[in-house]
Amino acid sequence: MKIYKTKNLSQKILTICLLLLFLILFATCDNEGPVKFSVNINEIFTLKCGESVTVKPDNLDLGFYEVISDSRCPTNLQCFWAGVAEIKVWICEPGQSANFIKLPIYGYVSYEDTMRHVVVDTLGYQLSLLQLDPYPVEFEERDYSEYEATILISNIK
Repeated sequence: MKIYKTKNLSQKILTICLLLLFLILFATCDNEGPVKFSVNINEIFTLKCGESVTVKPDNLDLGFYEVISDSRCPTNLQCFWAGVAEIKVWICEPGQSANFIKLPIYGYVSYEDTMRHVVVDTLGYQLSLLQLDPYPVEFEERDYSEYEATILISNIK
């Protein structure tokens, strides 16, 4: 039978509480990574995985966090279903915590193919993943860190 010392347990609880407080205090936009450039609202832009932008005039920060999945039908194959890719982006208003959003894209869609884009509403903005590159190729390994997302952000009308 183990007997826990109260002092040791109290130190562990205090350490966990301090760690949680640290995470809460530093989970704001300023720590989401370096902002590489700025874009205007309603401007199409491309981000590599890990990059972020500032959206003017609202000084909103938006970043490409990760590729969640990519099951789009590879080129040179005929598939019953076109497949879907999904990325996670973060969006953050000045002085606020980041909100994570999933953006999907179905099959092969380029940014010119406006009828097939999925629009996601959040924080008074509309986000669309217009294109995700590279498109899968049959029998090739995919490194999600090398993906680039073409995104459009606009105000909800």
